[in-house]
Amino acid sequence: MADKCPNCGETLITRTIQKKLGPGSIDFPVAQICQKCNWSRDLTGAGDIVVKPPSPEEERSRIEKKIEKIKSSASASAKIVPDTNKIITIILALLVIAGIVWAFLPKGAEQPAGIQPTLSPAATPKITTTTAATAASISEVTPAGNTNKVRINRDRGFINSNQKNLNIKPGDEVIWVNDDTYSLTLVSKEGLFEDKLLDNDKQISYIFKKIGTYNFDIVVLGVKKFSGTVVVEP
Repeated sequence: MADKCPNCGETLITRTIQKKLGPGSIDFPVAQICQKCNWSRDLTGAGDIVVKPPSPEEERSRIEKKIEKIKSSASASAKIVPDTNKIITIILALLVIAGIVWAFLPKGAEQPAGIQPTLSPAATPKITTTTAATAASISEVTPAGNTNKVRINRDRGFINSNQKNLNIKPGDEVIWVNDDTYSLTLVSKEGLFEDKLLDNDKQISYIFKKIGTYNFDIVVLGVKKFSGTVVVEP
């Protein structure tokens, strides 16, 4: 006989769940529903399960356990702080001891007074060598040729006018001597040597090795006063 709705008396519809068992299956009823008034009944038995609230003793025990756990965590944290402070104290003590030991240790061996500390080698200045004329003795004779002494001054230029245009051979040496009481400058226009300031009785010499014509100026106080040439012939 079909069950009736307790509210309206309508026939209830039973809903089932099919469970497979081996080769067949079984339908398990799970609920009854009234389509007229929507009344329903749970057939699984889950609605009859009543959750039993915890007793006061159980609740008190649970709270006490939480409190103990909190106290344990606080104690562990309190232990960590003293340990950290202890480590810092030990480090500071070691630093103080190291400073005292360093202060009383003998310093490095001092070097004897006669020994200078080794310095890194400084960059060697580059020395530019030029074919500047060397101040040779008037009486010196070059092994490659003859020596020609040319006397000059600021007023007359060349004392011996024949030496204004001098003809020589390769390997010959020319010596210019200032025969004046005042200084003058001898300039090589071909750049055989740097401009040479000659005081009284000072001289400059140059050995001519290449064939050609070479020009020279006598300059006084920055002004060219006289010019001459040296012709090197084969």
